[in-house]
Amino acid sequence: MRKKCYICKQIDRAIKIDGNLKKAVWKKIKPIKDFETPWAKKGAGHQKTECRICRDEEFLYVGYLAYDKDILYINRGRKGSVCMDDVVEIFLDPTPKDKDYFGFEVNAGGYYLDYACTFYRKFNYKWTAKGFKTKTIINKKAGFFSCEMAIPFAALKRYPLSGEIWKMGLYRIDYNMVNGERTEDYQLWKPNGNKTPDYHREKSFGKLKFI
Repeated sequence: MRKKCYICKQIDRAIKIDGNLKKAVWKKIKPIKDFETPWAKKGAGHQKTECRICRDEEFLYVGYLAYDKDILYINRGRKGSVCMDDVVEIFLDPTPKDKDYFGFEVNAGGYYLDYACTFYRKFNYKWTAKGFKTKTIINKKAGFFSCEMAIPFAALKRYPLSGEIWKMGLYRIDYNMVNGERTEDYQLWKPNGNKTPDYHREKSFGKLKFI
């Protein structure tokens, strides 16, 4: 499996979180486009995903662009199972030497789930990222939804230094209706070698390097 590392640049001004990725700041950030679909059926089509990441002194900013002609979600409320909807996700491990990490999952409608976790699948849903912000925009005519997140370093109890490396996983689940049946397409930045869909594997984490 290929090693993956994303360089996270620092920006001068805070990003207003409204779901709009057409801001000038995002145009300067290199997109991650190499999402893979190791669990897909042969010949299945895939809708493209892009992710951009940057930071300032207080927040890690995440911008997802998910092309989608069949956007499916419902109001899950707070701490709902948004993984059952069209969803984008990021897992962060600020302390790579341990088994702990944080998860942020946002569905197309902007409903989200945040949690702390320990490998393997020991979830702490009582944990909340105080100060976390997210918004989405759905554009059915153009066939996409976009998502912005602002993840506060204070909530992660770690402010990254220049040159510091965290572990990071990036994911998307794309649900569609095909001939009256609901199908799913699991996408991830770094395949983990698992035979069945499972994002919560250490091997699905690449590196996030701060500069």
